[in-house]
Amino acid sequence: MRHRSALFLLLLGASLATGGLAQTLPQRPPRSPGDTGFPSGMPLADRKQILQVAGFDLSADLRNATRYCDDKKVVARIGIGRRGINHDGREEFFVLSQNDCPGGNGKLHAAIVFFDPQTRLYQNMLDRDGQPRIGEQTGTAWPPIDVTDGDRVTGFAFVASDNRYLPRSTIQYRANVALARIPDKTPPGQLPTATWAKPWDRGNLTPGQIAQLFVAAGFRRGPRGWQGCGPGPDIPSDEEMGGPPIADLNGDGNPEVIVHEGNCDGGNNNGSSTILSPMPGGWKKVAADILDTPFYLTTRSRSGWLDFHNGGPGFCHDLYRNEGKGYEAVAQYAETPGGCSGN
Repeated sequence: MRHRSALFLLLLGASLATGGLAQTLPQRPPRSPGDTGFPSGMPLADRKQILQVAGFDLSADLRNATRYCDDKKVVARIGIGRRGINHDGREEFFVLSQNDCPGGNGKLHAAIVFFDPQTRLYQNMLDRDGQPRIGEQTGTAWPPIDVTDGDRVTGFAFVASDNRYLPRSTIQYRANVALARIPDKTPPGQLPTATWAKPWDRGNLTPGQIAQLFVAAGFRRGPRGWQGCGPGPDIPSDEEMGGPPIADLNGDGNPEVIVHEGNCDGGNNNGSSTILSPMPGGWKKVAADILDTPFYLTTRSRSGWLDFHNGGPGFCHDLYRNEGKGYEAVAQYAETPGGCSGN
């Protein structure tokens, strides 16, 4: 297998830093053609599994990594580096790529893959747009990692129960959900977001603010926690949505919030979502029972609200628009050309 560009390996050496300073990895001699970072004696099955958990595959001639752009398989430009980041005697693999599919964002993408001795399989422990930077490490503990994507830096920490790195904001959000029991009360005439910390992020919400959102979305807290028809409510992550779950949708300077619940009926969908908008004294629903999670578009209604399409299986979805009285399905949205031709 060969890599298509030396750019990714150069970026790998420049972006994997240790400690508080930008100390780069030692420079290795140039690799021979076809050597993308796998140990020379590594079995083909292991190489293929590492690529697969990072979102790629091997071409039929075993010379290139491949990926899908929509429903078309194409040759992917990748670079692979390896390093033992927790000093336990095993190396992790860094798979760097670029989202260069038509319509893609063109960003550098980093995946870190490790071998799990319990399952005897390679697993993806971090998968994110941007350049990873390894923090200070002690003993065999997993070090913190910062990922820089443009002007945004996201901090990650390893969570043993998940066996992977999670954003620190997700870790904080989980802790606050566990403490979310009594909803905040908003004074009449005041928006519930008036005291929110910025930037808007689910990790910055207090337990009382989270409880208030869950109640407004129609959930209640029982002896075993927050309950609904399925697994209970959640504010999804940016990755689950493909965008922020807390965002100003109508340009008034105040954030709307998505509250999601997992599958209730045992089907193959990913549950449903409610969109809440702040109003004096509390929240109101502007969308309810949206299949899966909303994916915001760049178009707006005449009243200034962002359009979105719902998620779910297939390439054809409903397009929702809000003309000031709440979101309604107004058309079909094809993720790929011809995606709705059979509907």
